[in-house]
Amino acid sequence: MHRTEDRIALLRQALRSPDVWQVSAALAYVAEKLEPEHRAALVPDLVELCASPLWASDAREVLERI
Repeated sequence: MHRTEDRIALLRQALRSPDVWQVSAALAYVAEKLEPEHRAALVPDLVELCASPLWASDAREVLERI
């Protein structure tokens, strides 16, 4: 359980990063590899990214998979 919590914490940190590569990698991981039941924990972060012109479409795509 701690691994999952740690993974979600790291993903949350990456989604909030100013580093474009980190955000992109985190979005890809959430969309493609993270278990659906764990994606829900990142909904607030994904919704926040929807406000960004740079990430809005990618974040919406991930949200649609939840």
